[in-house]
Amino acid sequence: MAVQIASHPTTPAGRREQLGAGVMIGYGAGNFAFALLGLVVAVNFQFFYTDYVGLSAGFVSWALLIARLFDAFVDPLMGYASDRTHTRIGRRRPYMLGSALPLGIAFYYLFAPPDVGDPAQHQVELLIYMVGLYTVTYFIWTVGSIPYYSLGAEMTDDYHERTQLISVREGWGLAGLLAATILPAYLIHLYGGRTGYGAMGAILGLGTSVFLLYSGVVVRERPEFQGRPAMNPYAGIIATLRNRPFRVLLMAFAFSAIAGAVPAVLVIYVAVYIIGTPEWWARSIPDWLPTWSYYLLLYFLCAVLSLPLWNRMAHRFGKRATWGAAIVLATLTSAACYWLAEGTIGFFSVILVLGGVSFGNYQALPPSMVADLIDHDEVETGGRREGAYFALWSFVIKAGNAITGFAALQVLEHVGYTPGVPQSDTVKHWMLWMYSWFPALFYLLSGIVLLRFNFTRADLDAAQRRLGRAK
Repeated sequence: MAVQIASHPTTPAGRREQLGAGVMIGYGAGNFAFALLGLVVAVNFQFFYTDYVGLSAGFVSWALLIARLFDAFVDPLMGYASDRTHTRIGRRRPYMLGSALPLGIAFYYLFAPPDVGDPAQHQVELLIYMVGLYTVTYFIWTVGSIPYYSLGAEMTDDYHERTQLISVREGWGLAGLLAATILPAYLIHLYGGRTGYGAMGAILGLGTSVFLLYSGVVVRERPEFQGRPAMNPYAGIIATLRNRPFRVLLMAFAFSAIAGAVPAVLVIYVAVYIIGTPEWWARSIPDWLPTWSYYLLLYFLCAVLSLPLWNRMAHRFGKRATWGAAIVLATLTSAACYWLAEGTIGFFSVILVLGGVSFGNYQALPPSMVADLIDHDEVETGGRREGAYFALWSFVIKAGNAITGFAALQVLEHVGYTPGVPQSDTVKHWMLWMYSWFPALFYLLSGIVLLRFNFTRADLDAAQRRLGRAK
């Protein structure tokens, strides 16, 4: 039976489309919050705890591994809880609204550890604090993010409008990433040292809360999706893996997620200890813009600007072919990083332009492809499990980040990395290898797996006809 909601036009048989710019923008704003927090943590967190707090790289790697793996295993529980929630404002929005303020508070305390005087004598206490706050922050992140990303798969049934909605969401996300490249560097410089990191945590934590609250207030949910039975969370995960196109897509995405995790961990280390800061940069560029902040800004700005291009290509050539083109580009740019050396800012800038273009595709296309496969799963099983699908998707990202980040920092620890001093040739060699050939290999594997993905727009249209939501 068709469900008519005035603010969301429908066509016969309950099909939902034509969301409108206001709804798309409002929904997308939540991703600004998640992207802002996520990049600040991914890029600044480990460098802050090794080079400012004084925790060893080995201990930091264990903290990252423990906290992120715990968080990854919570994802299916959150997907299950979100799928079976039934309230008058929906099954996703209560978690988005409820997590907003706690997430901002936890973010502040993550960058405000106690000052213990001599860090070498308090490594265990600092490790406990870091693991505890990191775990709490990402637990709250999961409470808000799994329902948020699941909601994106429910809002429209149209193949291309889904891509548009996800592109708007990821455009907001990329805007958050741009903010995360400039604001931390400026605030850290403005307030200075560890105090600067604490001020950054307070200000950006507040911003995170505001954007997530705005998104939760603006969006509306489809009432016909409430009240459906939900599987046991881990049984739901197993059920998603019976969807063969999704298995292939997930494996391709997992390899890409692993590829992208190590560069995110090491980018500041490479900027500081391999490329360095030339004298001309110090003379002509404001003190609050370090080279690493410029690199991130250039990368994510190119990602934002590339979104319309990828949208048009996906419309013309299909989603699989378009994502495949971006994987090829990512493989080549990653491999080229092996030739970075002292002073190669220009060379690295060219790499970052091309790599950023590839990243824009990576943000928009794969989640849109997952949304298509959820309709296919509904045809096969009679149920909708957006929470289960995006919980597993998030698990892959977090597990990849945890394991590869742990490995990268463990390698640095074992080859002799010492914070705040010029590094040996051995340390630099391993930094470059992990930053270049390692991700290039996994991007290549991602592209090979993607060749096996064969779900098209025609398949989606056929699924939606069987569901009664086709035009």
